[in-house]
Amino acid sequence: MDQAPAEQLHTLLTLVQSNAATVLGHSHTDDVTPDTLFRDQGFDSLTAIELRNRLNGATELRLPSTLVFDYPTPAELAEHLKTEILQNNGPTSITSALAELDRLEAFLTAFEQDDAARSRITTRLQSMLLHWNGPGNSSDAASTSGTLASATASEVLDFIDNDLGLA
Repeated sequence: MDQAPAEQLHTLLTLVQSNAATVLGHSHTDDVTPDTLFRDQGFDSLTAIELRNRLNGATELRLPSTLVFDYPTPAELAEHLKTEILQNNGPTSITSALAELDRLEAFLTAFEQDDAARSRITTRLQSMLLHWNGPGNSSDAASTSGTLASATASEVLDFIDNDLGLA
């Protein structure tokens, strides 16, 4: 967000109010007041979920289903959204990393029936996981050595080629 902190909060409060008004069937954003409890404005569990889903889409965050109960006023919810967005903003955020893993998982389903491709991809993913866990993690090292011990010569050579970037 490239706005001043007060403007950021105002923008998010307007987002919360407009989505809450839509969920409740109000024609004006002003019908949802910032400091009044959501439940006093007509929210129940179903409308709370609908608001959460709308805010998930607008912010690209993964918000809990208990959102309007955890942050019971539009003002509190806007403040929470500001914090979450600032923490999760940028290419190195956990949200971005998990989204990339979801994308990779969906992409890999195309190789489910191709045993040779599955083997090469599995070997590469295991290598990445071993690197991710670091050399000090003995439980993963033992697991990988067991995998390598049962691997065919072709799989070991593929592993080496992939690890060195030759494949």
